[in-house]
Parts: sequence; structure tokens; C-alpha cells
Amino acid sequence: MNMYRALRGISLVELLIAMTLGLLLTSGMFAVFAGNKRSSDLNSAMADIQENARFALDNLASDIRMSGFQGCVDLNRGKAELLAANLPTTDLHATAAMGSIISEGNLWSPAPPLGFQPANHDAIPGTHALTLQFGSPATYPLEQAVGIGGVPDRTGPIVVDVTPGNSRTEFNLSTGDFAIISNCVGADVIRVSSVAKGLNTATIGHSAPYNTSGALSFDFVDDESTKFMRFISRVYYVGDTGLTNEEGDTITALYQQSLPYGDPILNPPTELVRGVENMRIAFGIRTGAESLTYVTPDDPQYNPRLVESIRIGLLMNSYDRISQSDDVNAYVLSGQPIMPKGSAAANAAGEHEGDQRYRLAFNTTVKIRNRRN
Repeated sequence: MNMYRALRGISLVELLIAMTLGLLLTSGMFAVFAGNKRSSDLNSAMADIQENARFALDNLASDIRMSGFQGCVDLNRGKAELLAANLPTTDLHATAAMGSIISEGNLWSPAPPLGFQPANHDAIPGTHALTLQFGSPATYPLEQAVGIGGVPDRTGPIVVDVTPGNSRTEFNLSTGDFAIISNCVGADVIRVSSVAKGLNTATIGHSAPYNTSGALSFDFVDDESTKFMRFISRVYYVGDTGLTNEEGDTITALYQQSLPYGDPILNPPTELVRGVENMRIAFGIRTGAESLTYVTPDDPQYNPRLVESIRIGLLMNSYDRISQSDDVNAYVLSGQPIMPKGSAAANAAGEHEGDQRYRLAFNTTVKIRNRRN
């Protein structure tokens, strides 16, 4: 009898109890593992979003601070003379920093800079675009006064010192590029008609038809105030990368288009950073003695000649869907509420997809340094 009892197996009830306990423990382990994975995915997405947003805002802020730069002459006190043919501006004072609202059909309002073709760019409707124009911070001093045979002559070539270390970057202008020559009295925006490189010098021509007449507007001499630099015109916008994630969601990015415009093959836009879903801009216009009013590009008060600072708002999203529910949150970009798609909110300035991707909003305000009162 004792041997029979020792060899007897477990009962069906005991087996069911053991299986139930095992399933509960296994389910708990899976739940913990799934929770840890979601937490890991969320932390990784947050880190990527923050890094990408910091990179994007740093690039934007750097160019905003430079907008309107033309040497030591302030944009509000010395109007740049536009001598170059086919410039992307007819008034640098108005186009140094300007915005556009993008609507369906690649319509930009106000219009982008001259020569920029919206049809070549898959910009996202409902977002804003930013145009910034300025002289490069990489400047070159004159080797000698502008003249011919040692005699001052405004039609003479511009000879600059390109000795390594004299500028931030190596001299790389070529025929057809736009440039600025300036001193503390005025500035000329020209188009390079020829370049001859010497040992530590570069001789730049500025003749017609690259320029209106080939004669500069000022007598530029080789003193500390006279600088020569590249003319830069950049357009920032949010565009479609043509990629999708595993769920089929569109992947968007912040793009930068620099000169020359109009050639998507030889000079395509540069994808700066992915995960930018929306960009909204507000321009600081001084309406009183000490106050700034921030307006959007479609506001009646918007005047690009009076802009003193710019607010930039970026809505960033994760690459994949990592949330357990659709995003119903509202985000504020430069003071403008962005609601989930399909929201009936009356004060919405725009929409976001409202899917299960993780989102964060980032905002910054940047002073335009080259517009002093």
C-alpha cells in the first residue's frame, strides 16, 4: 500500500492548478517584458526627438541671427545696392527674413524668393516656410583698393586676400555666384563674372551682363572695414521625404534649399533632419515704444521690413508608432495651437496626424542682430 501511494502521480485538479499558476506567471513575465520594451522605445524616441529638434533649431537660429548681414553697415541704415542680374531679391531690406504659408497645390503666400520654384519641392500644406538672406560670416579682406593700375576705378576687379586662416572657410566662389562687398558706408550685391586664383589672392570680376553695369556704387579701399563675402539665400520648409514607416505613415523632414534655385537635379534641397512634422513661425513687429507683437505671415500687420525677432515652433514626431492610443493632444507652436486631425476646435491654427506616433513641441525666439534701431 505504501509503495502504491509513492508511485501515484498528481491528480487532474493538481495539474490544472499548476498549469494555471504557470500561465499566470508567464503572462506576468510577458507583461513586464512588453512594458519594459515600450518604456525603452519611448525613451529612445524621446532622445532622438530631442537631439533632432536641437540640431534643427540650432541651424535655424544661426541663420536667423545672420539674416540681413552685409558687413559692418547695418541693414536699417545702409541699403545694399543690388547690382547683380537675376538676384533672388529686389530689396534685401524686405527679404532678409520673411515667411510663407504653404497651402494645397504648392501655393506659397507670400511668394518665396525670386527664382525659387515651389513645384520642385514637396512641401507639406498647412506648414510655414522661412526665407533668410545674408552675407556669409566667412569674409575676406581686400588686398588692394578697387581700381585699375593702382588708380581708383569702380569698374576695376576686386582683389581679396585668401590666405589660409584669414577667414572661417577656404575661398570657394566661382563664376556666376552672388557676393557682397561692403564697408561701413554701404554695400553692393554683385554677381561674379570671373575668378582668377593666385597664391594667396583671388581676383574677382563683376562686369556686365552678370551685373547691370559693372561699376560698383562705392569706392572700396583696402581698410579694416571693407569685406568681401558670399551672398546666401536659404529657404527652410517641411517636406515629404517619400518614405513611410511599417504602418504606412508619411515620414517628413526639415529641408533647406540654397542657391542656385530652380535646378532640382544639380542642386536638390538638403534634408537637414527627419521627424519634423510641422513648422510654424511668428514675426516680432514693434507696434509701440517698447513692445513687440508677434504675427504670422498672413496677418495684416506683417511687414518684413519691420521684423526684429522671430519665433520658431517645431512639432517633432517619432519614426514608428509607439503609443498605445491615438494622439489627441494639442501642441502650441510659436503661440499657434496645432490640434489632432478632425478636431472641431475653433482656435486651431493647424492639424497633426493624430496617429500613435510620439510627439513633442519645441519653441525658441531669436533676435535679428543686423537690424538695430
